[in-house]
Amino acid sequence: MVMPLIRPACRGLIFRSNGFPRPTSFPRNSTLVRFNSTAGSAQTTATPSISSRKSLWGSPVTISRQPIVKFAGGAAALGVGVYLYNISDTFRHNVLAVQRVMVAAEAVVVVGVDYKYTMDITNRGLLEGNLEDDAERARRMSALHTRSANRLREMLSKNGGIYIKLGQHLASLKYLLPDEWTTAMEPLQDRCTPSSIETIQALFMSDIGAPISSIFSSFDLEPIGVASLAQVHKATLLDGREVAVKIQHPALQEFSTVDIRTVAALTHVVAYVFPEFEFTWLSEEMQTSLPKELNFDFEAANAARVAINFDRARKEGSKSTIKIPDVIWSRKRVLVMEFMVGSRIDNLQYLQDHNIKVSEVSKEMARTFSQMIYKDGFVHCDPHPGNLMIRPTPAGSASPRNFEIILLDHGLYRELTPEFRLDYAHLWTAIIASDEQEIKHRALKLGGTDAYQLFSSILTGRDWSVVQNAELSKKARAKDELVNLADGAGSIADIAGILAKVPRNLLLLFKTNDLLRALDEDLGADDGSQMRTFAVMGQYCAQAIYEAEKSVIQSSLTVSSKATTVSFLARTLSFWFKAYCSYLHTVVSLDLFVWWIDVTQSDALFHKILVHLGSLLF
Repeated sequence: MVMPLIRPACRGLIFRSNGFPRPTSFPRNSTLVRFNSTAGSAQTTATPSISSRKSLWGSPVTISRQPIVKFAGGAAALGVGVYLYNISDTFRHNVLAVQRVMVAAEAVVVVGVDYKYTMDITNRGLLEGNLEDDAERARRMSALHTRSANRLREMLSKNGGIYIKLGQHLASLKYLLPDEWTTAMEPLQDRCTPSSIETIQALFMSDIGAPISSIFSSFDLEPIGVASLAQVHKATLLDGREVAVKIQHPALQEFSTVDIRTVAALTHVVAYVFPEFEFTWLSEEMQTSLPKELNFDFEAANAARVAINFDRARKEGSKSTIKIPDVIWSRKRVLVMEFMVGSRIDNLQYLQDHNIKVSEVSKEMARTFSQMIYKDGFVHCDPHPGNLMIRPTPAGSASPRNFEIILLDHGLYRELTPEFRLDYAHLWTAIIASDEQEIKHRALKLGGTDAYQLFSSILTGRDWSVVQNAELSKKARAKDELVNLADGAGSIADIAGILAKVPRNLLLLFKTNDLLRALDEDLGADDGSQMRTFAVMGQYCAQAIYEAEKSVIQSSLTVSSKATTVSFLARTLSFWFKAYCSYLHTVVSLDLFVWWIDVTQSDALFHKILVHLGSLLF
């Protein structure tokens, strides 16, 4: 093969190619730079001399022609390869694409062989039911998960870009993957390599047709945030406005198509080798979502739309703490938006310094995403802490609290139909009320599965016994109740089978729920926060169901020819009255429940008096 010959010679050349990060030539202690034209530097390479080889006896040595021909052919192939690599973008792209595919394929094949060998051969002599053998099997499987996850993470990190995005998604699948896998993938959520300022300059010239210096009066070389698909710099426009500039990693455009196809091919290989596991849904979702995430014009439109939704909700009386940064202008790979000062939402010291209560942050997050899911039907599906900032309420803010939550990164959204939202509201209402028959019905209708118990556990992150005993909104999850759904033989295959069946929108809502639960745990919210979340969600579900029933009544009054009859009006009024009473009962009872949690958690004087009276009476 030519690759083993080309790779060593091209190692230095690869890092000089456009689109790949390399160390910036700007001084690192200078963070704010005004760009001017500067002369480029030239590099020279020395060619080692080759000394001639003489016979020890001074007479000519007979050398076989075949090795000479092979060496000459190899040298010629190497020379042609290096030459084409430097002058042909197409050839260079193909070489790097093949290299990335080989790195990914090698890691997946090695992991697959390791699993096959360990599970089918190494564990063959261990007896089921024997305590020592079971313990040894668990130890071996844990070691297998750890080394396999670390090997795959190294590959994802080496290839970067879309592969990092895949690793971040794997880190969120806590209900599916063993702890060793999700823990190994967590570093990919924060540790992304920035692109060099030279490649950023080249991107501005190719996409906008102007250098950075003609657009900004100053530009901070050090990015304030680096994600898998883009990085953000602080800058100042020519008119003096401070802005945040989101810039896509230049290498993504070159390799995004081949990377998406490679991930799809590798998931099909996994499905072929392990037919009991169905993971093709993961690559299918990436193929749907990533092209939109890589186009910042979509993100700008999403940001504008969600801002309008929350403004409308405020006008209707639903106060919100959410703030969406204004987008100033966008291109496919560059997004310029309003700059805001704040901190990551999970910075506990920042919350404490500004007297922001963790329980209130948790409750507002529940209200925000319930609004998106059940009322607007337009949902931000990537609410990890890196996409959420918090700041004290500025002057003129509409926030009802002493803080604002700033929602960032609007690339991944899903639009939910009214029918889907209604079914989802019914499903959660049934889960909170522990209505097993209704859960079974909605799981089959919405998720296409009759494994409703496992389906409920995936959705709630709780054990089925908690749901079954109607303790979801009454009993906080204890530290030792973190149910690892991937434990036990065959359960991974069962969960993967469910995920392969459910609609793509529901799949992303699973991810959203997991990220919000993880945020609550990162915040260290009190035990009541989990119960507040379900109570707030229950109220929005009740409102969604009531609005749907009211819409049915209004439609029947509009189209029915019997609307003038007394009996029809009586039945319609009775139907509406029952729907309204059910809605009012749910909302008021949950309001009282949340109030009681707040009083209990605050350890207020009123609560102490009630507890004291209770001890005297009972």
